[in-house]
Amino acid sequence: MTLNLPALVPAAAFLGLVSHLAYFINGEHHMEAMALFQAALLLPPTMTAGLVYLNDSTVLEASEIVALLLAAYLTPLFTSMLLYRVFFHRLRRYPGPFSAKLSKLWHVSKLSNKDNHKQLQTWHAKYGKYVRTGPTELSIADPDAVELIYGPRTKCTKAPWYDISMPLVSMHQNRNKAEHDRRRRSAWDKGFGAKALRDYEPRVVNYADLLVSQIAAFSGKPLNASRWMNYYSFDVMGDLAFGKSFDMLKNGKSHFAIDLLNKAQGAFGLLSPAVWVFRILTRMPIISADYKAFVAWCENQMIERTKMKVEKPDIAHWLINSPPMSSDPFVNRMWAAGDSRLIIVGGSDTTAATLTFLFHYLAKYPQEIGKLRKELEEVDVDENESLQAALRDLPHLNGAINEALRLNPPVPSGLQRMTPPEGMDVGGKKVPGLVTVFVPSYVMGRSEECYKRPHEFIPERWYSKSEMVKRKDAFIPFSSGAYSCIGKQLALQEVRTVTAKLITKFDVSFAPGEDGTTLLEESKDIFTTELGDMFLCFTPRMKEG
Repeated sequence: MTLNLPALVPAAAFLGLVSHLAYFINGEHHMEAMALFQAALLLPPTMTAGLVYLNDSTVLEASEIVALLLAAYLTPLFTSMLLYRVFFHRLRRYPGPFSAKLSKLWHVSKLSNKDNHKQLQTWHAKYGKYVRTGPTELSIADPDAVELIYGPRTKCTKAPWYDISMPLVSMHQNRNKAEHDRRRRSAWDKGFGAKALRDYEPRVVNYADLLVSQIAAFSGKPLNASRWMNYYSFDVMGDLAFGKSFDMLKNGKSHFAIDLLNKAQGAFGLLSPAVWVFRILTRMPIISADYKAFVAWCENQMIERTKMKVEKPDIAHWLINSPPMSSDPFVNRMWAAGDSRLIIVGGSDTTAATLTFLFHYLAKYPQEIGKLRKELEEVDVDENESLQAALRDLPHLNGAINEALRLNPPVPSGLQRMTPPEGMDVGGKKVPGLVTVFVPSYVMGRSEECYKRPHEFIPERWYSKSEMVKRKDAFIPFSSGAYSCIGKQLALQEVRTVTAKLITKFDVSFAPGEDGTTLLEESKDIFTTELGDMFLCFTPRMKEG
């Protein structure tokens, strides 16, 4: 068989152009990432072998022909793609780093320090409230966008990012709103209802008291507060998720499964902006070993939990006893594993981050501790049965928590959504349809358009100095609408309990040589926050009289 290369080369080039204009330019293709990657690896040797066999070519001749044809196909494909993204894409008029328009990989290349939230802050300072951060992605630091993107009446849907772990699925990562709502109503709403939260209170308090006793054992010597807040939050969620503690508080060290989680989550800080890259790498056995081991552990823990009998229902009880999401056993397995992971990650990282940053500000501004103690004078922090009712409406305590959430939100880069096909009007701008948008929480928390003196820790802005909050509707640390955080009240319960107990029992200060810089500069954005170290001294207070 004789090849007609003068005809095949233009044909390959034409096919490359058509591939972009008729296929890749339309719809979503991140779910095909692994198949395309495998095709890219296997097609050249397959074509080479075919030419050797059918065309009686040498391996070298066949390799040269294949290289020529692939170059003919790929050159117009990528040329068309890049020209379209720069000059013709519906986001072309929005400012942003030039390379970000060409490929999301450029964004990934900037995240070696896992500081996406700070990169976004830099870009917004340079380019304004609307920044194109990828070929089809827009970061919007405009308070007018918050309600439109996340509010109860939003027409936006979850963006492709939420497919990142498929086929593993959870309520949080499900893009089908009907399925999301069904899972939320049948399981999660019950697991976080008012009665359920009252049932959880003794367990939350039990771990808070254990944290207090472990801190007391240090007798005022420096301890890594970031770690101990993590121990507390993970132990609570281990109990509520699987009916047993991780014993991190008891042992004073991290559980092996949490270590696996931290290793696996680290990839999010680098690769999650490029969903297709993440999906490829997490399917490579060596690279994804920690991630898969943690998911398997979560699944096994849920299986063990189904065999346990508990006195009072926990979160897992409602998940186990909810109607199946599918007639396919494999799909239901993925739901069980995904939701168990969601309890651990969503309920632990975020709470630990809020507590740690709150105590950073309390150590930095000790006068705030004095205000809190005055507010707590009439509260018996050891009267555990009535503690939550007493703490729920304390203005300065809740104001301090809000300030920690505003300045250092647990999900610092925000949550990605996809605009409806018809697009949407935001702040006088027409945002095109079917593009990924998000409001970066870290950037918005420091916005002078939303807050007076935005870089200062002022709890009073949330009650007695309300004029300091210019746009209260822009403050949604637990998101809003149908996709709002189901665990908000439990998280606040944990933070209030620990804060009240610690500041009434201890004087809190930075350890010698500590000023909180490591926490602020080395905490990582891995979707949630991976905390940097912070050493504090908790000195037992002298009893009066």
